[in-house]
Amino acid sequence: VVLVGSSINERDQMLFISTDEGSSFQRQPISFTPETLVFHPKEEDKLLAYCKEGRLFASTDLGRKWTLLQERVTKDKVYWSVSGVDVDPDLVHMEMQDTSGGYLYVTCLIQNCSDKMVTAQFLGKIDHNSLLVQDDYIFVKVTTGNRTKHYVSYRRNEFVQMRFPKYSLPKGVYYSIVLENVRSTKQPEENVLIDILEVRGIKGVFLANQKIDGKVTTLITYNKGRDWEPLAPPATDMNGKPISCKAPDCHLHLHLRWADNPYVSGTVHTKDSAPGLIMGAGNLGSKLVEYKEEMYITSDCGKTWRQVFEEEHHILYLDHGGVIVAIKDTSIPLKILKFSIDEGQTWTVHNFTSTSVFVDGLLSEPGDETLGEKCIMGQERSFRKRKDTAFCIKGKSYTSALTTKPCQCSEKDFNCYRKVISNMCEGGLNKQQSAKQHSCPLLPPQGLQVGIKGQMLAVAPGDDITFIVHQEQGDTSSTKYQVDLGDGVRAIYQNLTVTDEPIQHRYENPGVYKVTVKAENMAGHDEATMYIQVTAPLQEVHLEVVPIAGRNHEVNLTAVVLPTEANLTVFYWWIGDNLRTGEVSVTVQASNGRSMVQDTRTVRVYDNFQVIPLSFSTNLDQFNPNIPEWREDIGQVVTKILAKITGVPQESLVTVVKPGLPTTADLYVLPVDSKPAKRSMFVDKRIPAIVQAFNDNNVSFVVRGGLQVLVMLADPNAGYHGAAGGPGVWALAVIFLISIIATGSFILYKFKRKLPGSRNVYAQMHNEKEQEMTSPVNHSEDTQHIIQGEEFIDDDLDSQTLGNHSGVVLSINSRELHSYLTS
Repeated sequence: VVLVGSSINERDQMLFISTDEGSSFQRQPISFTPETLVFHPKEEDKLLAYCKEGRLFASTDLGRKWTLLQERVTKDKVYWSVSGVDVDPDLVHMEMQDTSGGYLYVTCLIQNCSDKMVTAQFLGKIDHNSLLVQDDYIFVKVTTGNRTKHYVSYRRNEFVQMRFPKYSLPKGVYYSIVLENVRSTKQPEENVLIDILEVRGIKGVFLANQKIDGKVTTLITYNKGRDWEPLAPPATDMNGKPISCKAPDCHLHLHLRWADNPYVSGTVHTKDSAPGLIMGAGNLGSKLVEYKEEMYITSDCGKTWRQVFEEEHHILYLDHGGVIVAIKDTSIPLKILKFSIDEGQTWTVHNFTSTSVFVDGLLSEPGDETLGEKCIMGQERSFRKRKDTAFCIKGKSYTSALTTKPCQCSEKDFNCYRKVISNMCEGGLNKQQSAKQHSCPLLPPQGLQVGIKGQMLAVAPGDDITFIVHQEQGDTSSTKYQVDLGDGVRAIYQNLTVTDEPIQHRYENPGVYKVTVKAENMAGHDEATMYIQVTAPLQEVHLEVVPIAGRNHEVNLTAVVLPTEANLTVFYWWIGDNLRTGEVSVTVQASNGRSMVQDTRTVRVYDNFQVIPLSFSTNLDQFNPNIPEWREDIGQVVTKILAKITGVPQESLVTVVKPGLPTTADLYVLPVDSKPAKRSMFVDKRIPAIVQAFNDNNVSFVVRGGLQVLVMLADPNAGYHGAAGGPGVWALAVIFLISIIATGSFILYKFKRKLPGSRNVYAQMHNEKEQEMTSPVNHSEDTQHIIQGEEFIDDDLDSQTLGNHSGVVLSINSRELHSYLTS
């Protein structure tokens, strides 16, 4: 017996160890706080201790000395070796976390379990809290994206993927549905408990709770799930009075809860050495009632039942079921227990202590099959049991099994036309070799899914893609799968979801491709569709904006994306963030699922400035590549030349070359001082000098090949008097022209917003065929006329979605919509 002391300080932690069945205890200081102790199933001096922080310790001398095994172990996912299956009794199975944060299934020996000595038993990482070691089987789960696969190892052989819902050999690989709507309960740490219980002592017998329309009922099977039936109610109560519970409206129902305490068996009690004996807590009626926990017993494996207690009890079977010990399951202290030597017919009360104590469960020392049906799982088995009226002790050497012989095969020994796994019948009916041809019912495909390995829905041209097809229900062996990859490639597959044959493909051209899989057999069909975006990574986005803006005047913002074949680009705009008085920062980010690029510009806002339209000699057009960098360079050249000729400070001049052909520009003459004069009094003396320089043909520069380019006034006859522009009387607005270069064209959209300000603006743009496109590089059109489309923001909108136009969706992240938008 090992008791764990309770201490806040880990340095004062103690174990209390007894080797004389609790008559005396010895103190044993330890340097950690164990949360769970796991005893070796065969060697009583060996135990494992799990700590809350994930450390795992081992002891080989009943807790006197401890060795640290690992430090990143998952709680409740530690298992001793299984006798008869694992070779070494000192082997430990565990789920542990690696240095990258993933989880592994590993084993090690308790004598040396360092990182170098652990052995990974499953290739790759597994889901957290998914390892289960149960007798011959080991189960793990692996989730990739939104798809989960289960794997099983039988008798420590290689792991194979579990197949649902098929059912065939080898053991543990294929599964069939034996009962639907089984009740389950979600526990902490994402554990799920299933209301199904194997009755120990008789093979093939299971109890399960089925939940339909909120009503839970208990069922029993004697042939491993082929047939289920309700539990027959007893004829009388525990006092011998008749019960008004009659089938089919009333049956016995049992709670099939697992026990939190490892030393008790939960609400239903069975044992290998007591075949046919079942005790459980439950109630009579049309359904299971949570708060009713009367105790019932059967000695013929569920054929007939008797009530023994009105409240739930902890149960312990001794002497091969010859003695049944019961103690009430309650939170108050007790000092009596009950025992029966006639399978619960009568009970004797025993005072086991003079002082009441709290009881958590019952334990016995280590070392501790009569049914109405003749054949169970194809075998007729004879068992020996003590008479109810006898009071002899069976003893350790007693064996209840006498003889076993196979039965002739019958209808109940088969699932469809295959013998039930582990069924031992011989001769008789043989559906597998019957002259009559039998076919399992053909089921239509259902729950068809198609996905991409790695879950990437956006790929680059030329990337290798693996498509995965999964079918939840229906026949697969006779089902054809027609696959259309959207780019003209089509194929037909057979048994696609059984063989897991990968569909590998490579898209060469950008675009959005519709991938379709159609599954069809004689019983029906199903279809699955997905869309995959093939787009080249963005190289850059260039933000074009006139760097000068008049207060209360519109400005144009244009985003140009490279490469030209980029599609399905999303733009994120940040307008505002005043750097200094009179300056507004504008940032645009472009993303297409594969990459993200951004550019930032600054717009200077003035109350007064002058704009002079310029033109160039036509020989410049042949050198115009119509790209932002070239336009910026030409603008800077013109500004420097003009400042040198006129003596006007360069910082007060800005030349902006416009997109398109013929090549034109605007010259911005900025105010000298920061305090604007009144409009009626303000006359800029620099304007005549600038106009004179252009009229005298003094502004020119040389391009590649020695060709001279002349810069001129766009309208020599226009009069420039130096009067600066001022604020208007209408509502403040800004037009954003968001454009994408695609096949030599711009796509332009616009919406209004106050400037300066600080609100995030989002625009999602889809470069599709139906969008209206206008080209600024057409030699026959003037780029000043490319602004097309109506303005679609309304003052009265309440929702955050402002509208859509030619495939554009615009929204603004602001609750103060009326304060920041105008029509």
